[in-house]
Amino acid sequence: MSYDKENVKKIKEKYNEIDHISKQLMQRLLSLRLKLTNEKAFEYLMQGVGRRLNILTKCLHNIFRIFPVEKTDLLPLEDLTDLDINLHAFIVNISGILENIGWVFVYENDLLGNPKEGKINKHGVGLFNKKTQIYLNSKLNKYLNSGRMQAWYTEYSKNYRDALAHRIPLYVPPSALNKEEQEQFMILERQLWDFSSSEAILQHDEILKKQSRLGRACPLFVHSLDEGSKPLFLHAQVIADFITIEEIINKFCDYFKTNDRTETKS
Repeated sequence: MSYDKENVKKIKEKYNEIDHISKQLMQRLLSLRLKLTNEKAFEYLMQGVGRRLNILTKCLHNIFRIFPVEKTDLLPLEDLTDLDINLHAFIVNISGILENIGWVFVYENDLLGNPKEGKINKHGVGLFNKKTQIYLNSKLNKYLNSGRMQAWYTEYSKNYRDALAHRIPLYVPPSALNKEEQEQFMILERQLWDFSSSEAILQHDEILKKQSRLGRACPLFVHSLDEGSKPLFLHAQVIADFITIEEIINKFCDYFKTNDRTETKS
């Protein structure tokens, strides 16, 4: 299980654009900053969205450095752990950017407060939160509620973030195995847990080493297969997520160029 040559080429081409995209997004945030009148909105824009954007960029570079997209050799356990750490930080800060953008909007429009007074309490703040969305620009609202964006957010982003924070953390499997390798792995696994055999106990480390030499690098990540998770291609997904965040930030900044806002609910 690996990328074909054409996909490797496409992923590497898009990866090479990441720094340029990141710089452009920072410029857009700086331009939006000049339009803000609320100090807390300003803080959430630059210290929230801006700082997280830098973290996303660094995590993405770390992922591609630790696990080059064309690599097929098995990764050492230490590298797999570093890979998981960067994947975790990437996913958490994707979610954080969406929340921070919501806070920018709420503070700038003086919407934080008692819902009975036509305001939003802190639990209703978020770009994908319906309690925030009812006040958004109609074009931005339509975009966020499109089938594509709802699928990305609900089925993937929120699902994987919630699993990471509360249930089974995301991980990159140590290897991808063909049928023969799977059979060998299971034989070794049974030996590993055969506590009735003193020989197996003594050879515990050697059995683990044999398992670790099976297969090839696995370019997928997942959380629990029993909890709405499906394996996703690591490099392709983090690139797609970064491009999605680029799109969201640009559309949010475009919103501040218009006066097309939905009426405030009372």
